[in-house]
Amino acid sequence: MLTCPFHWLTGLNCPLCGAQRMGIALWHGHISEAFWLNPGLFIGLPVAVAWWLRRRELSSHEALILLVVALGWGVFRNIVQL
Repeated sequence: MLTCPFHWLTGLNCPLCGAQRMGIALWHGHISEAFWLNPGLFIGLPVAVAWWLRRRELSSHEALILLVVALGWGVFRNIVQL
């Protein structure tokens, strides 16, 4: 598996840390394990894809909202240690 450069440099989890393991768990049908590997991405990715499929475009305001949510998730998961 690839090593996250942010985690390697800082020891903290980025918003995407666990995404590879989550994808592998989903591939093997382990839904609850996939959720706990990265709950923010597990919920956020389908929401973002559905949002994009509905509109087929992303305004700068919406992109900023997604960026703030992703950064907020990254801070939250390091405080709570998920």
